[in-house]
Amino acid sequence: MNADTGSRAAVLDRETPPVPDRTPGEARAPRGSRAGTWVLALAAYLVAQGLQLLLVRHWAPRFFWFDDSQAQFGPMTWWLGQNLEGGRPPLMDPDLGMGGNVVADMQYGALDPLHWLVQAVVGRSGDFLAISWAYGAGMILVLGAGAVVVLLQYGVRPALAVAGAVGIGSSGFLVWYGSSWWPLLWATACLPWLWAGLRSRSAVGVLGTGLATWALLTSGNPYAFPFAGLVIVGQLVEYRREYGSWKAALINARALSRVAAAVGGLVVALPTFVSTLQLSEVMGRQGADPLIGNAGFGVPNLADVLLGGTTLLGQTNAWTGTIGLVPAMATMLVALPAAALVDWRAAWHRPGVLTAGLVWAAAVVATQLPTTVSVFRYPVRYLVYVEVFLPLLVLIALAAAPVLTRRRIALAGGIAAAQAALAFSRAPVLVKWHALAFVVALVALAALVVVLRGSTAATTSAATAGRSTEGRAGARPAVPALAGVVLVLAVACGFPLGEQMMVTVQERDDVIKGNPDSNGAPLRALDPGRDVGTTVADFRAASVAPDEQLTVVTWRFDGDRGWSDGVVNGSGNVIAGLRPGYASLAVWQAALNDHWCRSVWGATCSEPAELLAPAGDTGLTWLDLMSSDVVLLSAEAPQEVVDHFAQGGWRQVAANETWLRYQRADGLPGRVTAVTGDVAVSEEGWTSTLARVDAPMDTYVVSTGDAGGTLATRIPYYPGMTATLDGEELPVTTVEGAALAVDLPAGIDGGRLELAYAPAGAGAVVPAALAGSALIVLAAAGAVVAGRRGARR
Repeated sequence: MNADTGSRAAVLDRETPPVPDRTPGEARAPRGSRAGTWVLALAAYLVAQGLQLLLVRHWAPRFFWFDDSQAQFGPMTWWLGQNLEGGRPPLMDPDLGMGGNVVADMQYGALDPLHWLVQAVVGRSGDFLAISWAYGAGMILVLGAGAVVVLLQYGVRPALAVAGAVGIGSSGFLVWYGSSWWPLLWATACLPWLWAGLRSRSAVGVLGTGLATWALLTSGNPYAFPFAGLVIVGQLVEYRREYGSWKAALINARALSRVAAAVGGLVVALPTFVSTLQLSEVMGRQGADPLIGNAGFGVPNLADVLLGGTTLLGQTNAWTGTIGLVPAMATMLVALPAAALVDWRAAWHRPGVLTAGLVWAAAVVATQLPTTVSVFRYPVRYLVYVEVFLPLLVLIALAAAPVLTRRRIALAGGIAAAQAALAFSRAPVLVKWHALAFVVALVALAALVVVLRGSTAATTSAATAGRSTEGRAGARPAVPALAGVVLVLAVACGFPLGEQMMVTVQERDDVIKGNPDSNGAPLRALDPGRDVGTTVADFRAASVAPDEQLTVVTWRFDGDRGWSDGVVNGSGNVIAGLRPGYASLAVWQAALNDHWCRSVWGATCSEPAELLAPAGDTGLTWLDLMSSDVVLLSAEAPQEVVDHFAQGGWRQVAANETWLRYQRADGLPGRVTAVTGDVAVSEEGWTSTLARVDAPMDTYVVSTGDAGGTLATRIPYYPGMTATLDGEELPVTTVEGAALAVDLPAGIDGGRLELAYAPAGAGAVVPAALAGSALIVLAAAGAVVAGRRGARR
């Protein structure tokens, strides 16, 4: 050891003194130079993550087209875009049964103008591989770009910021499960932008706060809301530290402008929340275990949550198997090992660390909650917040208080080894993949240390010697720069490495089960849907009844999601124009579900006795009342149901080995399925269409005698449904709370009956969007004025 290296080691072994909010180099950098650095960092991130995604796209073209993406979000987003009228989607299609109320399921964004834009774009394409990749990759890039901004705001070196963002954008739960659940991608992408807006001091930050709040609250993913609240709490505490008192922290232009912008975002989201609240009185959702309050389903092993790892197939109670067959526990490659290189006692008091730490710790705790808590279920879903905020926490802390002693570096390597050991213990047959991931992690860790040594030595030299960072400590700037490139590339390898590992697992699975070769596709823990087509033309060609409206009654779908039978599960039938009386369900009409249960994918789950029970006073069974005039009955249906259709009221018009087709001729038009009393409904002059704002969904010409009567429909009942007779409002009623009905007075002669759906808030979307947007812009303008006044002082 010479004098030079010895003195440098001594410097690095000492605790780094606290640094200001900006690093010294950043504080002295001209505004234009700083902006240029940020632009270059963002560009580098987009290139790195983009190339990574393109590689996975080449290997696994269907990566984002499976499970819920394939059966719910892709088809319904496309369908909503196809049915836009005046720029906004319909509120409901009664011919899709309980799954047709898109307002009841806030995941669709039926009352959100941002979602309308996405629907308009998606509706122009007929290629669902392109749609799913554009949405999935787009949201990942938005998330990562936000992470880059947050990290740069806290003085993280650009190379580390880019590496961290690439790791966040390709974290395990996000890419392996979020690729199916679109609202998770949307909501998670909003979180770093919300944080960046709160941290910023500029008017652009005010706009970012407002837009991020708007997008988050209308994302359809309430699981993200508590963690957004913790981001806000963390930032408020940081404001308090910065301004010296709570009064000063809360009553200043910076805080007030962001409060106003956030309120603007909330105003835009109010129609969604008001409608959801109104509909909640009739909606059902999975409840807690009745015996002990916890089924234990979907709760991950805490050790797996804490250690993670690129190739870890973590233990999760019954979630896609006891051992989850995807590397969903992966976070940024060196995020956890790098935690050993932080002086946490010093870092804890630095800006950003509290906010990231608060969210990360809360997310870890949340993964251990019971299976169902209120409307929230499956705590494994909180893994995404663990994996997003751990890299943010560690990298911000590293920028504030790095410790690069040999002991700390060895500890970091030991953590990487522990991650590899845990991965091996969970899936020992994949040892070569665990070893490869360990080697890549060590390379990334070495590159990280080189980058940190270069930046720390440069900063220390400038601080102690009064010289610029271009002095002796920066004599070889190419080495840290090259190490930064290696770090980014190593981190970017994590996702493709995991994908190729799952290809190996799929190949083993095919051999063990004697299945045909999967042609290089990775094993997916959720339904891969590899038989399902990828274009509108594919769906139309495969459908048994394109452009028809009928009721499909089946108790199960085959392993190909029903593709070979011509009727797919979930919402995919809408792509072919088929409206089968069902669609994907996250929530359901509780009263109707008691009489005719549908699974989340649309299969009937009621016993024959329930379907054939009397439907109120209509004189019909529930099966008859809620079916359209054409029924497609599975040839494997219970005999009681087959016998019912053969007994009268229905006529079999076609049959094959899969489906029995029946026709009803009851003289009732449209969605009217029963009348009682002295009621006549004309078979002329009627319409049945989609429910829209300020327009009827059904119109009929009705007449009654001296006694009047009741008209019942197969439309599921929801609050907000209305009826008018010749323009005069009539009270609506229901059949046992399940189906929409109307009591008609006596003495009607050819009256025009209109049925409409107007959920609370649906008519206020445009005014709320205009008012909220105006408030966001005014808040930003106020921040500009306040900033100019402050500059004059």
